[in-house]
Amino acid sequence: MKRIRLGRSAASIIAPLALVAAVAWAGLPPLSFAPRVDVPLGPDGCVTGVDCSEGAVAAVAGDFNGDGDLDVATANNGSDDATVLLGDGAGGLVVSATLLAGAAPSAIAAGNLNGDAVLDLVVANETDVNVSVFIGNGDGTFDDAVPVAMGGSPDGVVLADFDADGALDLATANLSSESISVRLGNGDGTFGDIVTTAVGGGPIALAAGRLNADANVDLAVSLNDAASVVALLGAGDGTFTVGEPLPVDEGPQGLAIGDLDGDGDGDIAVATEFFDFVGVLLGNGDGTFAENVSYAVGGFPESVAIGDYNGDGIADLATADSFGTIELEGSVSVLAGNGDGTFQDAQAFETDIGPWGIVAADLNGDRLPDLVTANLDSADVSVLVNTGTPPTPACVGDCNGDGDVAINELILAVNIALGSAPVSACPAIDANGDGEVTINEIIAAVNNALSGCPAA
Repeated sequence: MKRIRLGRSAASIIAPLALVAAVAWAGLPPLSFAPRVDVPLGPDGCVTGVDCSEGAVAAVAGDFNGDGDLDVATANNGSDDATVLLGDGAGGLVVSATLLAGAAPSAIAAGNLNGDAVLDLVVANETDVNVSVFIGNGDGTFDDAVPVAMGGSPDGVVLADFDADGALDLATANLSSESISVRLGNGDGTFGDIVTTAVGGGPIALAAGRLNADANVDLAVSLNDAASVVALLGAGDGTFTVGEPLPVDEGPQGLAIGDLDGDGDGDIAVATEFFDFVGVLLGNGDGTFAENVSYAVGGFPESVAIGDYNGDGIADLATADSFGTIELEGSVSVLAGNGDGTFQDAQAFETDIGPWGIVAADLNGDRLPDLVTANLDSADVSVLVNTGTPPTPACVGDCNGDGDVAINELILAVNIALGSAPVSACPAIDANGDGEVTINEIIAAVNNALSGCPAA
């Protein structure tokens, strides 16, 4: 199903119109981003409908060519492909490849599927009822797509180690079949038999993380038709127990898992498009959650990214608002966290038209996450480089902040890299704040264990 932005009544967009791009709030470091830089999804001078990819709806970050700089890949719903954009280490992105996917790509994920320490890509194809697996070559190029059948209309996709065997597994949220499908990875880029679990309610997006006290990877899915989110608790063998629906505002879309209140438990943030909110569900540590608390953002938010955008060590939120504000045709809303699971009012920053997907990644190595939006209506991505004050350099791998990296912390770091533990279990291993743990960050942690943490 091709994505289009639906029309809206005047009354439905009054709330987001008041958002302004304020730069600071009392008592918190300021939120600050450079003016957007738009990068077309094609060769220089490409023409929309001719040689530009179109309808970008999702984005993922990772080091696809092994140079130590973060890159970005998008899933393009309008042109049935994916675009790879290589980072220059200074905040810039350059298109390097277009990958032919299936019909109506809706989501994208990155991970090492075959154990070669090189990132691969998986794109969910909503109309083809499958995902496209692209094996990476380590230089920013990828092999041709290998289709893997999933449930009906896969709209969300994640890669994580659900059975703790060291190999990444695959899960999709299937809109038309109202289910979650899981295939366990074989460690060589292929997958085992499909296991499908009914969840109901129009599942449209998926996130992986730890939602209770065990070490198993759990899932959260947004149910667009049921105005709710469901937590699926992992058993550690690739199967899940479906929880009760958690009510949120109408039109839940993209969601993310992270520790929003600093208690070590997994929380959920979800973009709800119909009334222009981001919802927060604080976890109790046992797979249950407090009631949803909503925060106003820009018009029709489609996705959300968790990151420390002002460098204060507290989780913040950013949403891609496809209808922007009264002043901005497209925008992201950034909400500074207070550290207790509550958030300041949203501040709007301009993007190109129709931002749909959002990813946080430190593109210039300054320890502050930058933002990249995949823009449905403008055949490009918008890059917003974070211009805030970088945090004090951390000791990579020092999970408990005692100034040393112990063997148990290294083990936890490896588990996070494999997807069997969430980044929130040890934020200090995620040196660049992009929500992923790479081999370079593991090496940095090992060096700190051997040589001691650097002086602050």
